[in-house]
Amino acid sequence: MVGAAVDLSVLDPLDPANLGTLTIGSLLIIVAIASNFAAGYAPFWQHRRKAVIGVGMIPRGEVGLIFAPMGLASGILDKGMFAAITLMVMSATFVSPPLLRWLLPPSKKPHPIERPEGIDDLVTESK
Repeated sequence: MVGAAVDLSVLDPLDPANLGTLTIGSLLIIVAIASNFAAGYAPFWQHRRKAVIGVGMIPRGEVGLIFAPMGLASGILDKGMFAAITLMVMSATFVSPPLLRWLLPPSKKPHPIERPEGIDDLVTESK
């Protein structure tokens, strides 16, 4: 429902009046991705794959989608800022899966199929 409330006319790049909205939206996207990625490196005492943790932190803007409609309804946010926040959350959500796929490629060796204990008693072979 939040995405349906976005006025797409405020995101038209051909309209010079929308330059501010697009600039703020672009800056929000850059800051959200960079800051959430950097959060993966915050626990300096941990020696794990921090890039994977950082990329996993990127799509954490869903709370913004909860509060943005309230800000729009109360008049705190205008249509442009509401669209910029929604665009930021959507962009951060869509950028993370391809980055995770790149950082965590599928393994080459097949996983062995484990049969649950006692399954042989339940399965009969037909002859």
